[in-house]
Amino acid sequence: MRSICIVCSYPEENSTRGSGLKKKLSRRAVLSGLALSALSPLARAARASQPAPRPSEPAPHPSQPTPIIDTHVHFPRTSGGEAYDFAAATALREMDHFGIETAILSPPPLPPGARRARLSDLSAAARRDPRFAFAAGGESLNPILQDTPADRVSADRIRDFTAIAEEIAAAGAASFGELAAEHFSSGRGRHPYESSPPDHPLLLALADIAARHGMPIDLHMEAVPEDMLFPPNRQRGPNPERLSANIARLERLLNHNPAACIVWLHAGWDLTGERTLLLMRGLLERHRNLAMSIKSDHSGAKLTAPFFPDGGDIRPGWIAMLGAFPDRFMIGSDQFLGEDTERLEQSRRLVDALPPDLKSLVASKNAKRLYRLAET
Repeated sequence: MRSICIVCSYPEENSTRGSGLKKKLSRRAVLSGLALSALSPLARAARASQPAPRPSEPAPHPSQPTPIIDTHVHFPRTSGGEAYDFAAATALREMDHFGIETAILSPPPLPPGARRARLSDLSAAARRDPRFAFAAGGESLNPILQDTPADRVSADRIRDFTAIAEEIAAAGAASFGELAAEHFSSGRGRHPYESSPPDHPLLLALADIAARHGMPIDLHMEAVPEDMLFPPNRQRGPNPERLSANIARLERLLNHNPAACIVWLHAGWDLTGERTLLLMRGLLERHRNLAMSIKSDHSGAKLTAPFFPDGGDIRPGWIAMLGAFPDRFMIGSDQFLGEDTERLEQSRRLVDALPPDLKSLVASKNAKRLYRLAET
């Protein structure tokens, strides 16, 4: 009998980021606060009488923020592609600033013909510090997926594709990703439009491999419940005039092997306006092997974003969805290292705004379990 992946039980690119105020997470401030609590009452009174920090100095954080595991971070970009030999110390300082405990470094879903990284490049980058893990497949599996029509998959192509997937699993990757089922072009540079049905034979084969190794598949897919025109408010670039429905085909992927965990990336960052709470809740109710990672920045559809557009609180519907499926959601900022940090800032903001019973689950616990980080 085939086992079921109950998510609670196991184990591109877009617009210029808006800038926001950064809340410095200072280790020095935290240590200082701990030291103050250990002082005598007289010493504490003396310390309290000292002048407050000048406006130019960040005030100490009142408590240690909930650590975040960011399950979807990209390598720095250069004119020639991704930089896998990036400055780890700089990246770690950026992570410290927003309380990111661990980051899973992921290649984007590259199109056929793009400069490919070697698997050894990805694993070597992650080995530079224990706080990094890595995903793989966006640089190798995705070009094959995009280059293979779903109705013309040969036995040789499946053999080559699965051999690469097995190499990725053997190398210690946390997941297979990032793979594209529906990926819009931003219209800038060489940023591609990519589309492959989520029930593509290669993805079905990958689901079997993922289930066998207990590895999630990170899937980038704009929501298209029915055939529709390309959203008129999105930059055209090489994007098509019409989009084909993909939700029913996503469900076929989920049903193919219930032991395979599919992480639908970028919840909260919706480019069709169709990734609604109703759609996501229905899929989560029907498929226990579906999980989602949350991304937030200014360029997604405002009506389906987790925050109200006036910069206020999280929408109650989002809190209700997270509460109904507390073991299915994680942070996946989609941040490119070395660029404007709006996405990290929004991730920090979301975690800090969650109720106590959800905060650590969404921030880190679900990610540790699903990506098997506790075992590494």
